[in-house]
Formats: sequence, structure tokens, C-alpha cells
Amino acid sequence: MTAARLATPLRQIPIGSNITAHPVSTAVLAEVRRALHLRPSDVLLAYFGFINESKGADTLITALAGLDERHHLVFIGGQTGSSDTDNNRQFLDHLHQMIATLGVGERVHWTGFLPDEGVSAHLGAADLLVMPYHDGASLRRGTLMAGLAHGRPLITTHPTHPLPELRHGENVWLVPPADAVALGEAIRQLGGDAPLCAELGTAAQQLAEQFTWDKIAAQTAVFFEEIEG
Repeated sequence: MTAARLATPLRQIPIGSNITAHPVSTAVLAEVRRALHLRPSDVLLAYFGFINESKGADTLITALAGLDERHHLVFIGGQTGSSDTDNNRQFLDHLHQMIATLGVGERVHWTGFLPDEGVSAHLGAADLLVMPYHDGASLRRGTLMAGLAHGRPLITTHPTHPLPELRHGENVWLVPPADAVALGEAIRQLGGDAPLCAELGTAAQQLAEQFTWDKIAAQTAVFFEEIEG
């Protein structure tokens, strides 16, 4: 390898949403909330994607237990994936035990696997998308990218390394990892501030336009052209 190639800097190229965002009518959104037996005043939190320890669902359940009865949580999608099956199953069992011990079972809902249209409907019906990754928000998280692409007000955790694309209070709301108290406070604040949520959602969707798969492919092609010389 030539010295020029060795000198080529590393490039961070994000991934895009792991599902296609579909338009959803207000009637469908209302039906999703009815199917979950929600009252008009209830606040619906959403968590999207497979369950594993790194994604902070345990912190979210703890935060939910500290919130009043108006707050519900829906887990959107299948429960565990095909990688690291044993550890993920053990963590899921632990999560179910937490839900029972903390007495929030009636406020936790599970959709099971859904086609993209169903995911879009449930994301759209939620008041907040909450993804409290233990290892911090990252542009490699397809679930985070899906939230941005759907224009959802998103609460997530401070990145481990600076990500200037994610701006607290502008296009996301950031909290410390593994901090159920801070997460609960953020949910209370945003759940009671519809204008702020609307602003976050609009800005999130604008940010997602940077991460469409055609733009990611173009960035990747440019990078390989550079290292090929």
C-alpha cells in the first residue's frame, strides 16, 4: 500500500433507516391508540426494534414506573433477533420480570413483528420515541435513523463521541445513559409540551434527509474512489 493510501483519513459514513417510512392517515393513528386502550390524555412512549441489553429498555421500564398512570409504553417489532440469541433471551426474561415487579404490566404493550406500514403507524401514534441506548446514540443505529426518518420527537442518550448532527433541544432530546431519573424528567417535560415535540419532530425529519440511502451510497463511492487513488 502506498504512503498516500496510508495517509487517507478514516471516514464516518452513517447508515440509513432500517425501514421505509409510510404515510399514515389520522384515522389509522387513532385506531392504533384505540387498539392499545389509551385515553385521549394518555402519553404513549414508543421503543422500536429488537430487545438487547445495549439499547436501554431496562432504564426505560424503570423510568416508566416513576411516571403516572397516563404514561404507556409500546415495544414496536419483534422481541429478539437472530444474533446473540441466548443473551438477548436472558435480557428479555429479565425485562419481563422487571415489568411484573414494578407493577407496570398494564401500561406496557407489545406489537410483535410488523410490516413497515405497521411500524410507521405505531411510531406515528406515539407521542414520543424513547431510545435510551446504554452506549449512547450513534449514527450506526438503524432504529435511531428510523425515528428521524419518521419525524418523531426522539429522546435518546448522549453519544459517546461528539456527533454534531444531533443537537439537543433542536432535533433530538439527549439524556445521560442508564439514568432513569433524568429519562423520566425528560419524558415529563416533553410529554407536556406539544409545540416543542412538533419542533423536534420537524427538525428530526429534516436531519434524516442527510441520511437517505442514495446519499449514503454516493458518500461510500467517493470514499472508495479516494482510497483507490
